[in-house]
Amino acid sequence: MSSLNEEKNTSNARRTETDAFRATKEFKEMFHDKESFYYEPWQFADYEVCADTLKTTYDEIGIWGKQEAVIRPGWKVSENTVYIPNLFSKIVGVYSDVVQYREDITAILKEKDTLFFKHFPLFHRIGHKKIGRIYSSLLNRNGEIDKNKLLTSKYWKYTNLKSGLQENIAEKIIEFCKLPDFWKYKCFSSNIKLSIIDKVSTYITYMDNKIARDETLMKISTLSILLNLDAKLLSLLQNFDYPLHVPKIVTFNNSYSGTFSFSDAVTLMFMNSLGIDIIMYNPGATSDIENFVKEDYFDIHRLQFTNSKIKYKRVNFFIRLFRKLKSRNKLLSK
Repeated sequence: MSSLNEEKNTSNARRTETDAFRATKEFKEMFHDKESFYYEPWQFADYEVCADTLKTTYDEIGIWGKQEAVIRPGWKVSENTVYIPNLFSKIVGVYSDVVQYREDITAILKEKDTLFFKHFPLFHRIGHKKIGRIYSSLLNRNGEIDKNKLLTSKYWKYTNLKSGLQENIAEKIIEFCKLPDFWKYKCFSSNIKLSIIDKVSTYITYMDNKIARDETLMKISTLSILLNLDAKLLSLLQNFDYPLHVPKIVTFNNSYSGTFSFSDAVTLMFMNSLGIDIIMYNPGATSDIENFVKEDYFDIHRLQFTNSKIKYKRVNFFIRLFRKLKSRNKLLSK
């Protein structure tokens, strides 16, 4: 009886390929080869993502920021990993020509799949009160988050995303909960509200080791943030066909923007790790991302002047026309 069942299962799994299917398969293998730079839609949807953040000049933000990933220097596909050249730049200060400064920002914001934030925190999150126990339940024997436990947890909210993207998000969450070297210190945490049981348990466990306690709270905070990513961020990731247009997150931080937090830093670093461009404008030259992240991990471009009260405004048609006429008159007067 068992051999009969095995025979049935084997026959059910077998599917006959048509001649057209085989021909199409052979064409794709030849024409859409990894080295061909001519890919079919979503060819790398199930590949692991590795961000290769470019080191650029200020002017190159406007150049490479408009180019597809496959055109950028550093694009590579190796085995089952796709290497995405992306941007992580902070622009400090403003030009003397404020209109040109705003024009530069507007040019970036015109790119499709771009999120723009002028206030912090980027998102208002409601943390889970049992996050301490949730974190503990996901650990393996080595004290690290187990991927299978994470993906099958009832707290995994990303089941509607592409399977390959879910795998990449899970891998990055595990990586971030190991507290990577890009953090300046390993004692940051968000305003998580632990249950009384978790508070008591954490206090007893780390009574004589403050460093270990701080690191554990940072790991729990990181998990809490990354298990509750906003739908706008998920949409950026879901719509990102890796060789093509690179989605962007642009921030503008002046004296009216509020306080940049650890939660914001986690969010931006996480999105950057999945290949998204991060471009931060800070006209007042105040500290934000560098309070949390080592400066080796992003570019800082310094402009001529500082003005913390300047606001971003889209440059309208009449201002452009006035500038053209003014420029023309100067040329004529010469």
